[in-house]
Amino acid sequence: MATANTPERHAQWWHPVGGSISIDAGAPPYRRLAIQLQHELTSAQSPRSILLATPNRSALAAHACPCLAYCLAEELGQSVLLVDASGKDRELSRILGCENQQGYFDLLSQPERDPNDWVLPTSHKGVHFLPAGTMPTEAMGRHQQAIPGLLERVLQKHDFVVLSGGSVLHDTAALAATPHVGTVLLMPVENETLVADLDAAQKAVRFCKARHVGVVMVDGRSPQA
Repeated sequence: MATANTPERHAQWWHPVGGSISIDAGAPPYRRLAIQLQHELTSAQSPRSILLATPNRSALAAHACPCLAYCLAEELGQSVLLVDASGKDRELSRILGCENQQGYFDLLSQPERDPNDWVLPTSHKGVHFLPAGTMPTEAMGRHQQAIPGLLERVLQKHDFVVLSGGSVLHDTAALAATPHVGTVLLMPVENETLVADLDAAQKAVRFCKARHVGVVMVDGRSPQA
């Protein structure tokens, strides 16, 4: 368990991730997904960064991010930075008990600050965590231009960056990071997400110039922390 101490293309579908989303990250589908993402980002010479987001508000992406980060570190033996980039819900920071810690949004407003000052270790030596931070969501719009520079700096120290972005249709912070990551993974919830909402989410991230858009269908049973 991890705890804190391009041109428009058709969306690609990966294997469904079944069962409850849990932070211990042992499920084989996440391991396969980690290997596939590493191969595709390397082949396309894209930034080694992945944004996980849902069409509508849901905790699933926040629970899935530690799973994917853990599997990237385990399967590839590389360093992974897990980032809470959700402007509204900041669910991942809450899950990991870091909701009052400075982090991602504070760094956007203080670009001269060393990101490592606020990066936290986790129980897995290959995974570190950057909380959402304390800056109010309303102030975030003034600092969006700092996102590419921040991602570039953290990738100098970590092999991969996995961002938890919240809801694409309800959180502009998720859309702000879209053009600056290697892949956007949308996570519709089985028997819950409407096709119209998934279509709208895909159009939104493509409008924001996402390099690549993937879709991972997840089971809608209650996530477990």
